[in-house]
Amino acid sequence: MATTKDSSGDDYVAASPRDRRLLIRYAVLTLALFIPLFAAFAFVRNLYPFAASTMMVAGGDLQSGRTYYWLRGETITGEIIDLPPMELTDALSGRTWTLVNAAVQNSAFKISPPHPANVALLSAAGGVDKLPPAARLNDLLRAWGTIYNSRMSPASPKRLRAVRLDQLRWEGGSYSNYDRWVQTWRVEL
Repeated sequence: MATTKDSSGDDYVAASPRDRRLLIRYAVLTLALFIPLFAAFAFVRNLYPFAASTMMVAGGDLQSGRTYYWLRGETITGEIIDLPPMELTDALSGRTWTLVNAAVQNSAFKISPPHPANVALLSAAGGVDKLPPAARLNDLLRAWGTIYNSRMSPASPKRLRAVRLDQLRWEGGSYSNYDRWVQTWRVEL
C-alpha cells in the first residue's frame, strides 16, 4: 500500500482498487435493499412481500359484527372469577374459542365419522336437526371446571362450584356497543 500526502501534508493510506470495488459493491447492495423498502412504505399497501405495512392501518371490519364468549367461574364462596381457558389447557387462544364456537354450533355431530358417543346422542335425538343447541357444551365447561379445581387444594375457597359461559354480540358499525348479552350456559360441578 502506498502512502501519500493530502493537501494539509498529512500521510494517509490510499485505498486499493480492491477496496474501492468492495465499497462500491456494498453501496449498490445497500441501495438495492433500501429503495424498494422505502417505496413500499411510501406508496404500496397489501402487496406481497410488503403486507406488514398493514399493521399501521385501522383495525377490524366495522361493517360486520362478531359473536364472542366470556368464560367465568363461580367459587364456593360465591365470587365470580374470570377463567382464561388458554391457561387451563395450554391451548392457543384462537383454537380455544374455535372449540367453543364449534361446541355451540354442534359441529362435532357433522364430521365423518362422528364419535360413538355422538352417534348415540344423534340416534336418541332423531338426527342433527333435532339436537338441542350446544348439545356437548356442558361437557366442555365441566371439563374446564374440573381442570381448574384439580389445581386447587380440596379446602380452598377458590374452588369452583359452577362454570358459566356468556355469549355476547357486537353488531359492528362502530367501536362501541360491543357487550350485548345473548345467552349464558351454566354447569354445576
